[in-house]
Amino acid sequence: MDHLFADNPVESPLLGDEDGVFEAPGREQSSGPKPWDRSTDVLVVGFGGAGASAALEALSEGTEVLIVDRFGGGGATKLSGGVVYLGGGTELQLQAGYQDTPEEMFNYVSQEAGSVVGSETIRAFCESSVSTFEWLRRLGVPFPALGEALKTSYPPDDCTLYFSGNELSHPYSQLAQPAPRGHRALGKGLTGRLLFKCLEREVARSGIPVLRRTKASRLVVDRMGAVLGVELLEIPEHPLARVVHRALADLVSNCGSISRSAARVGQRLLALFEKRWGRVVHVRARGGVVLCTGGFVFNPRAVAKSAPAYSCCKMRIGTAGDTGSGIALGLSAGAAVAKLERCCGFRFINPPSALVGGVLVGPEGDRVCNEELYGATLCEKLVAEHGGKGYLVLDSVALRAARRQLGREPMGLFQLLFGSVNVFLNRKKGRSLEALALKLGINSRNLVDAIEDYNAGIDRGADSEGKADRYLRKIGSPPFYGIDCSVGSALFPTPYFTLGGLKVAGVTARAIDLDGREIPGLYAAGRTAIGISSNSYVSGLSVADCLFSGRNAGGDAASRALGTAAAKK
Repeated sequence: MDHLFADNPVESPLLGDEDGVFEAPGREQSSGPKPWDRSTDVLVVGFGGAGASAALEALSEGTEVLIVDRFGGGGATKLSGGVVYLGGGTELQLQAGYQDTPEEMFNYVSQEAGSVVGSETIRAFCESSVSTFEWLRRLGVPFPALGEALKTSYPPDDCTLYFSGNELSHPYSQLAQPAPRGHRALGKGLTGRLLFKCLEREVARSGIPVLRRTKASRLVVDRMGAVLGVELLEIPEHPLARVVHRALADLVSNCGSISRSAARVGQRLLALFEKRWGRVVHVRARGGVVLCTGGFVFNPRAVAKSAPAYSCCKMRIGTAGDTGSGIALGLSAGAAVAKLERCCGFRFINPPSALVGGVLVGPEGDRVCNEELYGATLCEKLVAEHGGKGYLVLDSVALRAARRQLGREPMGLFQLLFGSVNVFLNRKKGRSLEALALKLGINSRNLVDAIEDYNAGIDRGADSEGKADRYLRKIGSPPFYGIDCSVGSALFPTPYFTLGGLKVAGVTARAIDLDGREIPGLYAAGRTAIGISSNSYVSGLSVADCLFSGRNAGGDAASRALGTAAAKK
């Protein structure tokens, strides 16, 4: 049977070289059947949390698996905080005295996920959570019962369980019994490297081959649109070639995280280098191809076109592989996309915790939301309702309390840095609320009304936005201060990543087209796909979804391979 190749996206806009528009490339017919250089049952493209999980699940079903990764592996999972959103009654929860259930977890996660995935997918995610925790423990992920289950943006080094989202906040706490579900791999600093190390070690122990420095450049499909395999560009084992490729990837990942120009130029150089040095290899995938290449945050032009509200954010979270290449591959096979406009931006206003006692107002001076909400939820409120602009208003008592808390409350180095900048540098001062409003460039009457309403709510014993009593304290001791919390702030940068991707059919992770039909042989998982965290993010939810969707995709692709083999007998 003749094979068709989806247009080669190596120099597509998804690498930031042209317009940054997510459009499905056309198809071109090959000159004839292509000889396969190698074959496997399940081919996994991308070796991060989703890719490793997909490969291990497919192998457990008794199929042959191959992983390819454009770089060295790890993806955003390796760079993460090592937090996995787990619940329903894990051992850590029980030992900490929390009687969580899959139903209560479902009630909470449903509020975050909305309608982005079906309720049956959310329920399956919650009901499999305890087994996922136990699976990770068997792989060696360090989850000892240590520390107090705090509500914080990131827990201290001696803590493995904490409230990582909006569980304690109104209105979420009214619809679901609060429980800490942020399970952090124990270690110093950000521990995503420890989490991925356990996955990587299991892949190696299981004998799954991994082709590193190898990029998936085109999907190979038959005349009916079924995905047969992938055309790869493999950087040769020549030491110099691999060193240069690694250096270019590091340039994009490190410098590109804070510089759009570095991201653009680095991606262009990477694409040219791969085209010049890459050796073309064709791999047949009998069961299917699983795309796990991350999102597109390192493609500034694609972000500007698809998610313009977040294009002013200063810090990209991810790696050089987060260009949307997997999304482009899926589009080339006719897959549908959704939620490309959705991003997760982090606007944590604490620690220090005294800052939560302030009032966050928009550019018109009106209050934004409950200030204790999770940082991504708070950022979404700013972006969706206030044009990304916002200021945290405090009085002198609150500012002094925040300064005293620096270094005394549990906080990491980056939290100490941002907290110090905010209370000493990133603020403006006014002798009165009207004077502060003038300096901030916001409506003074609205600001005064917002603070008066806030203080009146404290007198009544109930904040109008539902902020917890422990954070309530009147704002009335001049001078007053306004901390710039705008998502485009230079002194208070907003880290962010993309949430949209390829549409998939529920727990099968099979890619679907514009008409909702499944594309045979094509799967997507992690941030390449629409998943549990594609509507709203809380810490650990994306990594948990990577594990969940990756295992689902790997298992379904393995079943397809076994079914195909059985049909041929």
